[in-house]
Amino acid sequence: MVILLAVLVLGGVVWLVRSRDVPGRRAHADTAWAPTRPFEGRTITGAEIAGGKIVVSGLTKHYQNVKAVDDLSFAVEPGRVTGFMGPNGAGKTTTLRMLLGLVTPTAGTATIGGIRYADLDQPARRVGGVLEASAAHKGRTARDHLRIICRATGVPLARADEVLEMVGLAAAGNRKFGGYSLGMRQRLGIAAALIGDPQVLILDEPTNGLDPQGIRWMRDLLKALAAGGRTVLVSSHLLSEMELLADDLIIVAAGRLAAQGSVASVAGSISRGSRTLVRTPDVAKLTAALDSEAVVTPAGTGEVYITGADAAAIGDAALRAGVAIHQLVTQGPDLEDAFLELTRGKAAIR
Repeated sequence: MVILLAVLVLGGVVWLVRSRDVPGRRAHADTAWAPTRPFEGRTITGAEIAGGKIVVSGLTKHYQNVKAVDDLSFAVEPGRVTGFMGPNGAGKTTTLRMLLGLVTPTAGTATIGGIRYADLDQPARRVGGVLEASAAHKGRTARDHLRIICRATGVPLARADEVLEMVGLAAAGNRKFGGYSLGMRQRLGIAAALIGDPQVLILDEPTNGLDPQGIRWMRDLLKALAAGGRTVLVSSHLLSEMELLADDLIIVAAGRLAAQGSVASVAGSISRGSRTLVRTPDVAKLTAALDSEAVVTPAGTGEVYITGADAAAIGDAALRAGVAIHQLVTQGPDLEDAFLELTRGKAAIR
């Protein structure tokens, strides 16, 4: 937070000095970094795709006697939304800070396209990150906040209005940041990350404070960016949202990798297989009609979970026994089950 504010203050000083310069120099500053391709809606192709791959290898960070991150390795592929998950104290934010060059690793590497963030050329064009939604001066308007970032990164000032429009804050651009709700601050953080139309987005809890409409908006935006070839890494505690948003998951616990893969493969990696939820007025009679391999577990009044028999076998048994079936739903293991099993006993404030 302190580092970010220092950068913004420095950018503000640069802006004020340049604003007193002659009009010709101001015009040159605004056009010097004209992009060769449009900001919004461009597709990442060719060699750029490989440049967006995130690779974390043996990443370790110790704080005195605490191992915040412990020999962590994973890869994040371009063109996909990757959810970065773990219980409290798992080391998620520390990992993201090391990836963005804000924290020095004790050991290991974190690279983007094979390059450390600190060594990237035009980093704002390559990577957009949001680790703190409240990282703006409370007395400054959203538009001025973004224009300062434009100045600091060499992006034309008009980009501030473009990203305000993209995140739905155009009408509130002249309001001071101190009067913004948490959801509006999240949107402004995303706008700041999009200033350079980056190839890679790294976001820490971006839906925190958003209402259902805002969460849907965020989901659609991130999916669209990934569909265009960008790399999107999102840290979140919202399991249900990750099931809807993410293509891949990385789950960490106690600073170490617990699981990585597609949402389906992670959810299916736990020991419990599929089960069938059955609602019937005669549970006892249905249970007696099932084969001996079937296991019946109460799920509520008139409801049971049945494993060891598929839906067809259960339906046939009910028909033979003359038992009415009011509901018959096969359920695979869900992400919540997998997350809890993979991180059991490893949640802590560390």
